[in-house]
Amino acid sequence: MPSISNIQFELNRKLDTACKFPLGCCITTKGEFLFTNYDEGQDKVTVLSISGEVGCQFEFIKPYRSFDVVCVDDTTAAVSSAYSNEKPGIGFLDLISGKLTKFIDLPFSPYGITYDGKSLICCVIYTDIHVISCADYSITTIPNTALLGLSYISCFGDKIFLTNPDQHIVTCYSYNGDKVWEFMDDMILRDPWGITTDNKGTIFVAWCSSSNVVVISNNGKQCKQFLTFWDGLNSNDNPEAIFFDKTRKHLLVAIADQEANIYNISYI
Repeated sequence: MPSISNIQFELNRKLDTACKFPLGCCITTKGEFLFTNYDEGQDKVTVLSISGEVGCQFEFIKPYRSFDVVCVDDTTAAVSSAYSNEKPGIGFLDLISGKLTKFIDLPFSPYGITYDGKSLICCVIYTDIHVISCADYSITTIPNTALLGLSYISCFGDKIFLTNPDQHIVTCYSYNGDKVWEFMDDMILRDPWGITTDNKGTIFVAWCSSSNVVVISNNGKQCKQFLTFWDGLNSNDNPEAIFFDKTRKHLLVAIADQEANIYNISYI
């Protein structure tokens, strides 16, 4: 099991996301940056170029909303609606035309969403994790994974990682719903939001109620706090969404009030 003690962070640059509430983020294979703006009446997905310039903005007009985002391929992104009385579900956004090409209705509001190469996996409040096949759009659920609060999700190999901000927990599940491990430490991790994994399966968690990011080993036994004031985060910053670019070894951390930081990740 790789140790998390050899992980090094270096601030690459800062971005203006053009989103007041960037609660979802990801990086395309081309190196473009996608951010959601979860703001009543101003929901949108913003695409920034590699240089950080605003390329285009796709508005999500009511009843659609935009909470979390993940790339399915070079031209398609999936966007979760989160809390929406009228239209809870997952929208497929064509990044070329800027149009929703398909919408998958869900019984309750979906929050965090990830892609494992074949299916979209999303947290749906009040019920189990939903798995949506990108081949035929069929839906299955993973038993014993229901949560009541806002949760984000990531995956690596045959494991799924889930944040539970209400109980200050990060949980690892298998695809059949078995709980592999659970991490909880009130002194290190409170109110966990966004979650992502690197090429080794190491887990990065955005700690929203504090100005840092927590790193957890793939087996849930090691934990360390990173990204403090000295690494480019201010005391008023609230890391919310987070994404690891496995191609470039970049960690993207979205912060409230339109900001995001990019960090170079290295291993010594």
